[in-house]
Amino acid sequence: MHHLNRPLRTATAVLATAALGAGAFAAAPASAEPSPALRAARAAASTDSTPSTIAATWIAGELSNGLLTTGGQPDFGLTIDAGMALSTVADQGGTVTAINNSLEPRIADYVGDGTKESYAGALAKAATFARVAKQNPTSYNGVNLITRLEERTADVPADPATEPQKAAIAGRIFDKSEFGNYANVIGQSYAVRALTLAQSTEAGAARDFLLKQQCASGYFRGSFDKADAPSQSCTEGVAGSEADVDATALVVTNLVESGDKSPAVVGALAKAGTWLASKQRGSGAFRASAPVSQINTNTTAVAGYALGLLKNRDAAMKAALWIRKNQPVDKYKCRTALTKDTGAVAYRKDRVKASTTTGIPATARDEWRRATTQAVLGLQFAPASKDQLRIVSVRKQARSGENVQFQVFGLAPSESACMQVKGDFVRVKGKKTGDKIVRKLQLPAGNQRRVGLVKTSDDEARTSLRVFN
Repeated sequence: MHHLNRPLRTATAVLATAALGAGAFAAAPASAEPSPALRAARAAASTDSTPSTIAATWIAGELSNGLLTTGGQPDFGLTIDAGMALSTVADQGGTVTAINNSLEPRIADYVGDGTKESYAGALAKAATFARVAKQNPTSYNGVNLITRLEERTADVPADPATEPQKAAIAGRIFDKSEFGNYANVIGQSYAVRALTLAQSTEAGAARDFLLKQQCASGYFRGSFDKADAPSQSCTEGVAGSEADVDATALVVTNLVESGDKSPAVVGALAKAGTWLASKQRGSGAFRASAPVSQINTNTTAVAGYALGLLKNRDAAMKAALWIRKNQPVDKYKCRTALTKDTGAVAYRKDRVKASTTTGIPATARDEWRRATTQAVLGLQFAPASKDQLRIVSVRKQARSGENVQFQVFGLAPSESACMQVKGDFVRVKGKKTGDKIVRKLQLPAGNQRRVGLVKTSDDEARTSLRVFN
């Protein structure tokens, strides 16, 4: 969808991340009402819907029969991430429905058969997606995802005093699998969101166990202690309690979207938000925790989105600006081998350089899909332009072959554009300040009026001047 007039580009998009209550469910296309949390977070921010829209369009084009693949095989977890991200973009309701229609019949492949194999984190994530897609998580392809998740959530013992170990793990999620137990803190946060929105009697215990995974500094760790450890709480400085930026960001998002406004949750969110903001670099980017330990768009996007939901708009916008720099838009005269993948977001800047002449290599496509899926969320807080897009020639007339200055107004911060005149072009990016950009273009031969153009992914403006040989 191309928005050729500036008001549409800068208007806050009609958004849709579901934080629906446990009320009626419709099978209509999943272009839901925006989640109250995201709507509130964006209400006072002037944002540009373009970068998240073009990223979402690219992801939608990467689906194969409604699913994303990794190594040629359906990747249900990544597909759900994509569906939840696309639900925040105005014109992607149909894609969310298509994802749901492909995922629902195969849900057992993701969550297990419910007898020998039952995966807690997958059940929680699937239940969360079902709600976002306007489906009923208590009857999803005939499976009650909530009941299954409750079965995988440790019960509160009748007498905590006589059963201290059972009390210590109350509310913790566990996989049932012959392959081992891989349940972790991120899965726990999805479980809290799913159980809370379903008004499950186990939601409180699951939430309390999740809050024990927050360390004194405010971060959440990524993994649980062994099930027989007497303490199940995050302990700073102890092996297994290392800080995890991605886990902290996803816990924040899931707690906000759970709608739990209890004092314990409000306090935990405030501490987590302060810690996350302290990890943001001057560039706006975030570095993933060990073992990845790299600055990248995935971590920056989930952290920026979480901070946006917490109404830290400055931090969210800074993160979005950095992500947008990694979204090459090489179109028109500035086209490259990446033009056919306009909207895709690179994991790191070096991936853009590597793919400009070759295109995205087949072996790297999975990485671009993962980066772009999360980027859709982080880009929700990209700042809008100050002005209508326009281009002005500094001179009314000039000789062919001369280098003439053109001024461009109305580029959003970090927005890519192509400035061009017949025979010459230059790539430009919007300044952080949103101020005008001045570049020179060489004028072609021929006694006639020539047009100078500036083109973005979804908009263009033009000016003209007389050229003499």
